[in-house]
Amino acid sequence: MNKILMSVANPNGFKLELLLKQLQEEVAEKTARVAHDKSELAEKVKSNNLQIIKLLTEAEALQVESFKLMAEKAPDTGPLGSPRIGK
Repeated sequence: MNKILMSVANPNGFKLELLLKQLQEEVAEKTARVAHDKSELAEKVKSNNLQIIKLLTEAEALQVESFKLMAEKAPDTGPLGSPRIGK
């Protein structure tokens, strides 16, 4: 499987926070398409999707927090720059 996140190994990859936001939007769009379906199955799928969106939102908040912490350490030099933590 190809790497999708931006890193030294994949400098043209996606930023995690942007992927999380995109996933939230796409799951919300899918949920909206079945919003008027009141069947038991659709209600369970909508409930699951809302929980997924909530978890993705929480993951995005954690990523933003990490981004702020890293910014306090040193400026972002991009995927090919010097790491701010680790090797």
